Amino acid sequence: MNRQEFEDTAKRYREELFRMYASQNITPQPKPQPAAVPAQNLQPVPEPPEPEIRPAPVPQPAAESDNLPEIGEPAMPKREYTGIIRVHVSTGRGARPVAGATVIITHITTGEPELISLQTTDESGNISAVTVPAPPPSEDQRHPQSFLYDITAQAAGYYREHSTDVPVFPNVTSIQDFDMIPLPAGSEEPVSAGDITFFNEMQQY
Repeated sequence: MNRQEFEDTAKRYREELFRMYASQNITPQPKPQPAAVPAQNLQPVPEPPEPEIRPAPVPQPAAESDNLPEIGEPAMPKREYTGIIRVHVSTGRGARPVAGATVIITHITTGEPELISLQTTDESGNISAVTVPAPPPSEDQRHPQSFLYDITAQAAGYYREHSTDVPVFPNVTSIQDFDMIPLPAGSEEPVSAGDITFFNEMQQY
């Protein structure tokens, strides 16, 4: 077989193959597609909200008027200061207590004496402690402020004794001792002419 005959045979072979493919009418099959999901079943996924950033509040200085009471509000009551008075009645320079003695404590307020306490001494010659008004603490310790009280002690068979201007300071206990002097023999009740008065004077520094 020469060259020309070989090319003719190959040409006829190719033509025969083309006719065979054309007669089969082969159509390419489509690729399978995923099943569609109904639209009503699809739920949008919400995106997380972004955090809200707020600036920190700047503290403001309180105005002076904020601490002042409003007009019409009742004022705060002033603090009341008190002191304590204790009284001991004895005789013989304190050797023997005087029981049953009457002790009177008064205070001059508006020109007239005001009765503060009226008690009788016990077997030890004491009365119960008496709480009385006192002034506010003083800034000047050389001349401290005080309220003055008068104390009287009397008992049968003894002279009546007075202690005037007994100072009382805030948060301080003032102790007043009475050394009773017996009446002369034959006397029963003390008379005004025989009263003994002690005057208290504040020591100056």
